[in-house]
Amino acid sequence: MALIDLGEVRDDPEPAVRRGLGLRPRWRFALVLGLVLATLAGAAPAPRRLSVTVPGRAGAEAFLAGDQLVVVGPPSPDLRGDRDLAAYDLPEEGRAASSTLRARWRRTVPGGPRIWPASAAAGILLVTSNRGGRDGQLTVALETATGRERWRQPGSPMLTEGGRVLLTVPAGEDGHSVRVVDPATGAVHWSVPRAPERTDYRFAAEGIDRLVWTFPSGRIEVRDADSGQVLAAASVPSDFPTADLGSQVVDDLLLAVRVDPPAVTAYGLDRLERRWTVDLPSVAYLSSCGTLLCAWEQAGGVRMLDRATGRTRWHDRRWVSGFPVGDRMVATRSVSSFRDGVVLLETATGRELADLGSWNGMQTPVEGGPPIASRETRDRRLLVAQFDVVLGRPRVLDVLPGTYGDCRFYPELLLCQQLDGSFRLWWLPD
Repeated sequence: MALIDLGEVRDDPEPAVRRGLGLRPRWRFALVLGLVLATLAGAAPAPRRLSVTVPGRAGAEAFLAGDQLVVVGPPSPDLRGDRDLAAYDLPEEGRAASSTLRARWRRTVPGGPRIWPASAAAGILLVTSNRGGRDGQLTVALETATGRERWRQPGSPMLTEGGRVLLTVPAGEDGHSVRVVDPATGAVHWSVPRAPERTDYRFAAEGIDRLVWTFPSGRIEVRDADSGQVLAAASVPSDFPTADLGSQVVDDLLLAVRVDPPAVTAYGLDRLERRWTVDLPSVAYLSSCGTLLCAWEQAGGVRMLDRATGRTRWHDRRWVSGFPVGDRMVATRSVSSFRDGVVLLETATGRELADLGSWNGMQTPVEGGPPIASRETRDRRLLVAQFDVVLGRPRVLDVLPGTYGDCRFYPELLLCQQLDGSFRLWWLPD
């Protein structure tokens, strides 16, 4: 979930849009967007904006977890650092009798420098604190209906594709322990007391479905996350020493990144057979970009690779991030410490189709949809827009009154902290 930095105040609330071939002229879009903003500002009657307010104070954090909003207070001043947690049921479709929600239940949870709630199966909320070190990570499972504690175990959790919970506990230089447990009871389905330190994950629709372990000896294992079964095993080739190797999983490929000399090798995840090796400049990470692979470089820029051969399709040093949607990509470049310039690209060729203006922050696509971004307008309101990749322009979702701190986008929802510490939740229009 992305954090939206509202940063500087822009004098011009409308995006500066430059059209590519086959798209409407800039002046026509600016006129249309100006009329939309005027309408939202009150020039004509607008549909009732659905929102609720939830109490909070400075240092509190809020998260959406399933059909509840969870608010975690700041650490207590004593040495224990425990934190108050309150769970609020979301009103159905945003329609509530009151504009302020009341807590369904409250309780105290172990604190730490950072706390992460996450929704799990079987009506369980997982709350994880991290005080640092091997013994500092603790996960507590609470009933979403009552807040009653079901179990607590050491480790940091991730959900598996089958609805279980994978807990990882650091174990020093030799590796870490791994357990997969039932979310309702904490019962262990499988465990490894000392797994290798280097672990890569493949994420499916509902959670992790594959673990890839690289051992100091050079052995690689691919395991099913829910059962622990070893699905494939192989040895890393001698010309790719593990001390100089990073790796990650992208769809059906295991990608090994060598630093010196720089190169990327692709293996099939099912059988760990070598597919291809290409010499590339220093790669920071790789990601799926439709039918291609995006290789994002340490010094900035992206290189588009053919999945079957590793051959470079195109390369551009301007783009620092990108969000593929269908056969197009919403890409960003740094404009200032507070702003990103946003453009629409043709993924296959890198051709620039439209300039979408500058924005303070962007949320990655939700459920395959286009990215959403926001920025503060000249009169200190929050402009929220979604990028239409077909028409090549921002589509204004709403212009919200007031000034806000960090915001998070969720499917159909926007959650922001207000200056007094309370939280405001809006249902974005379709």
